[in-house]
Amino acid sequence: MSVAKHSKQHWKKSLFPWLLLAPSLLLLLFVVGGPIIGTIFLSFTDWDGIKAPSFVGLENFSRLIHDKTFYIALANNIKWMAIFLTIPVIMALIVALLISKIARGKLFYRTVTFIPYILSTVVTAKLWSLIYNPFSGVNTALEDWGLDFLAQSWIGDSAIALFSVAFADLWHFWGFLVVLFLMGMQQLDKSIEEAAVVEGAGRLRVFWHVTLPQLRPTLVLIYMLLIIWSFAAFDYVYIMTQGGPGKSTELLATYMYDLAIYNYQPGYASTVALTMGLFAGLVIIGFRFIQKKGWDV
Repeated sequence: MSVAKHSKQHWKKSLFPWLLLAPSLLLLLFVVGGPIIGTIFLSFTDWDGIKAPSFVGLENFSRLIHDKTFYIALANNIKWMAIFLTIPVIMALIVALLISKIARGKLFYRTVTFIPYILSTVVTAKLWSLIYNPFSGVNTALEDWGLDFLAQSWIGDSAIALFSVAFADLWHFWGFLVVLFLMGMQQLDKSIEEAAVVEGAGRLRVFWHVTLPQLRPTLVLIYMLLIIWSFAAFDYVYIMTQGGPGKSTELLATYMYDLAIYNYQPGYASTVALTMGLFAGLVIIGFRFIQKKGWDV
């Protein structure tokens, strides 16, 4: 076979997979690439959503730097992220460890922990709004039990509203992390744990020095997803508090939505959205750097 003919066949084999992927890639480019390009373009314009956009250069970015509400929303996003990087991860890891040790009924416990995650976000948020209702929710039960001192204005008090909404989202979300941890535990090398036990290591030492290091790829993946999703958090806050009271639960996504829909400033809202995208990009770059250091995901 000549070199030219061999090269032609190799070229056809290399091109064929791309031809099969072409429809999906074009759809992805249209669905994802189009909005990204539109957001970048609008971030440099002053547009009310009706008239033709007018180019303003970096004016929106200058405004963003001095926007107090933006910094309040950013701080709330960081608080939200701190909550989700700790509490649900610890809860899910403990429950996954317990379930993995059960000989019978694993499917039942997996199903029970995962059921909240498959519920509609709107239904879950409305349910927790009823639970937090000061006149007919959990406060009524606390008063009946003689625990009046625990009654709070759960989503009406600016000091605790963000944490109350985050708890509702946490209840809905943590079962998903349990499943991820269980999947990771199925890949563990049990022989290492058995060797550690034979050497006299206790359960806590085995977990800390054997199990947890083997779960490192799963943990890295979970933390990357949680950080990105924390900056995109929107639904629970919008449904339960709409950013109130007094901006105490305002997040970047809800602030962007208010700017675009209620204040008729989609140009400036695009600047906020682009900033959120940059945060997500930095997170991905950071984890890519970690991956190159040997923390495989």
